[in-house]
Amino acid sequence: MNNLTKSGYGLLISLFFLISCGIEEPSLTSEEKFTVDTLFNNQLSTWRTFLDSSCNATKDTIFIRLADSLKEERMKDIESLLILNQEVQ
Repeated sequence: MNNLTKSGYGLLISLFFLISCGIEEPSLTSEEKFTVDTLFNNQLSTWRTFLDSSCNATKDTIFIRLADSLKEERMKDIESLLILNQEVQ
C-alpha cells in the first residue's frame, strides 16, 4: 500500500468520525421530561426515607455499643481501684 492510499483511508476514517459526531439523539418532549422528573423525584424520596431510617438505626446501635464499652472500661477501673484500696487497708 502506498502513502497516498494510507492517507486516503486516514482521511476517510477521520471524515466518518467527524460526521458521526454531528448526529444528535432526538430530545425529549416536555411530557417525557415531566414524566422522567416525576419518576426521579419519587425514587429520590423513597431512597432518602430508606437511607435516613437506616442511618438512624445504625447510629443508635453504634452509640449503644460505644456507651456499653466505655461503661465496661470504667467499671474495670473502679474495681481495680477498690481492690487496691482494700489491699492498702
